[in-house]
Amino acid sequence: MKYGVLNYTKEELQDKLIENGFQKFRAEQIMVWIYRFGKKSFSEMKNISKAVQVKLEDLFYIYQPEIKNVLSSADGTLKFLLKLFDNNTVETVFIPENKRNTICVSSQIGCAIGCKFCNTGQNGFVRNLSTEEIISQFLTIKDYLKKQGLEHKKITNIVFMGMGEPLLNYNNVSKSISNMMFDKNEGISKRKITVSTSGISSILMKIAKDFPCKLAISLHAPNDEIRSDIMPINKTHNIESLISACKEYSRYHKYLKITFEYLLLGGINDSKECAHELANLLKKTNGKVNLLEFNFWKESEFKHSLKTKEFSEILESRGIQTSIRTRRGEDIMAACGQLSSNLKQ
Repeated sequence: MKYGVLNYTKEELQDKLIENGFQKFRAEQIMVWIYRFGKKSFSEMKNISKAVQVKLEDLFYIYQPEIKNVLSSADGTLKFLLKLFDNNTVETVFIPENKRNTICVSSQIGCAIGCKFCNTGQNGFVRNLSTEEIISQFLTIKDYLKKQGLEHKKITNIVFMGMGEPLLNYNNVSKSISNMMFDKNEGISKRKITVSTSGISSILMKIAKDFPCKLAISLHAPNDEIRSDIMPINKTHNIESLISACKEYSRYHKYLKITFEYLLLGGINDSKECAHELANLLKKTNGKVNLLEFNFWKESEFKHSLKTKEFSEILESRGIQTSIRTRRGEDIMAACGQLSSNLKQ
């Protein structure tokens, strides 16, 4: 049996190496070669002797998914379809901007949350991604950019906003974040990693202590009636419990302002009344609002809101810091809520 290096944190890899007769310091050596230099085999690690390389190859492997397809948007966004070891596929998105380049990572194949406005959620759930399958998305895109001569588009930010609910794959997501923050890699800091969640309040309390990163809450409604209709999870984790957990998170991380994501759906949650109700709900939280516009997908019952600017102005007038997310990659089905990796096929 071989062990996947990417499945382990630095401390876990140290233990596994010692268990198999290697010296402890090899863990950092190996991680530097993989995370900083993008090496895919032990034979490429030049400060490790040939004899040790052979032993490492016998016991360990460095996971690499297959790039099955890459779609390029008119705005420069790239969507990758990655084939995993069991022939399942997952989608990952690279979003280049002027001052930052973001990778949108998936944490599951499909999603069990079932939000009505989300293509991924409507396609059902297959399984969690392993730690190595999550991390390899970052490493694979980094390698792709290098091969395409796009090394100047260095990945600066990571968002867990792809397929799946990150908190339902808590252990593998937390280990992935630990490795992405490994101090010898690309220098991804806790301020540059964001975990987006539909709001599993019981696990949010754990995040407050364990996750040294930014938090984005998929709120999308100002009250339980609307939220339960479009997000079934609200029936077990209602807004009151969610806001309470967010306040607890803020007590641990006062310097990391929570982002409340709010997808405007025409005629459903975009009224003036909803805007004022949302302002009342969030006024005592250490948070800001990111307004999202709906991105169409086949068979969707929802429509764009025509009140984005008005909604934003109301929130701002009530003292709620508000931004409107720029839509990226909609023409290649890479925008928020559009990912599916053809799970129905």
